[in-house]
Amino acid sequence: MNTKLMLPAQPPAALPPGAIEVTPVGKHHERIGDDLAVVLEWVRDYVGQPSPELGRIGPVCPFVLPSLQNGAMRLRFHYGVDCTDKDQTRSLLIDELSSFAATSASPGRSGNSLASVLIVLPDTGPKGWSLIDDLYRELKAAAVGMGLMIGQFHPDCDERAVHNESFRVSKAPVCVIAVRHMALHDVLFLRQKRSDFEAYWTRFSEHYVGDRVRDELLRRLYVKAAEEFIPAERRGDVG
Repeated sequence: MNTKLMLPAQPPAALPPGAIEVTPVGKHHERIGDDLAVVLEWVRDYVGQPSPELGRIGPVCPFVLPSLQNGAMRLRFHYGVDCTDKDQTRSLLIDELSSFAATSASPGRSGNSLASVLIVLPDTGPKGWSLIDDLYRELKAAAVGMGLMIGQFHPDCDERAVHNESFRVSKAPVCVIAVRHMALHDVLFLRQKRSDFEAYWTRFSEHYVGDRVRDELLRRLYVKAAEEFIPAERRGDVG
């Protein structure tokens, strides 16, 4: 059972009414203020900011802060969930993916959407973090199949930055699963596995016809992956 909390008269960071949901109804409501503050501080002061350890310019994630600032972010807090039961955790997160895919506006012809959801698991500890890491490949495959991207974050996350393998980029003060729609630049992350790239190609191949995609890196990665995974008669005129 869920409840949508009423936000203060001045909602934090442009969050619209109904943006925060908490499960289950009950005593956990007394914790939501502090937990929300921790998550929003992490989004604003870490995820949305540059870091010299990234090995590239720009914020840790260029997507999350605009999503928050434009009122396109939703936050779903699940209390009493420690993520030590694999089947229960898988079911919870797959349900969240399905719900987001069904209820948020998908990208139009532009290929862009600011819609996102942060699934926050405040009662998950080290055993739960480890289990989520073990499930991540399966969860990513499910997300990509729905046209979504997913990322796991927690205090002991070992995910490394693409341009600096010594930087553990996905650490967070609390366990968070971030979900958004697949975007044009995701060829950076979906070019190495056939099923991933085919899902990307289905959604974005038309963008690479002509000069619509001007970023040379994206075009180069796309062409290389298309040549590897997509039969020539399906690829069209791109290069």
